[in-house]
Amino acid sequence: MAEKAPAKKTKKSTKESTKSLKSKIESLENDLQKKSEELEKVSDKNVRLLAEFDNYKRRTQDEKSKLLKYAGKELAKAILPILDDLHRTLDSDGKGKARSILDGIELIVAKLDKTLEEQGIATFDSVGQDFDPDVHEALMSEESKKGKNVILKELEKGYTYNDIILRHAKVVVSKG
Repeated sequence: MAEKAPAKKTKKSTKESTKSLKSKIESLENDLQKKSEELEKVSDKNVRLLAEFDNYKRRTQDEKSKLLKYAGKELAKAILPILDDLHRTLDSDGKGKARSILDGIELIVAKLDKTLEEQGIATFDSVGQDFDPDVHEALMSEESKKGKNVILKELEKGYTYNDIILRHAKVVVSKG
């Protein structure tokens, strides 16, 4: 009979180990379920972030293309009143004296210079300065007592736009 007692212990320990294994399985299944939900949340978050980034890229590309397309809008708006003044001068019946027409054109030119300067476009002086190929374009050279490579005449003014050369000054340079 001594042998039967250990058999009962085995049945009890088997039931306990089965219960223990079942609870471990349930615990692992719960952990797996939680991890699956977390993974799904992270995956969903990543998909949303990717979509948000794509929208951001598209929006910035649209803004950039509009900015480039309409970059000259303010300059054009600033020049229109000057163009109107020129049209009015041309439409005048011509009965005015030549001097008054010339005075009107001088005012219009001054207004245009001021408008361009307000937009960041300015002229630079070249006469009397040394020739610099970065800002000047030599069209001719003449004999002079002023020294070599000194600018004698300016045929066309040079212009800068903010800090870049918009147009090189076309000049006559001394031979020396």
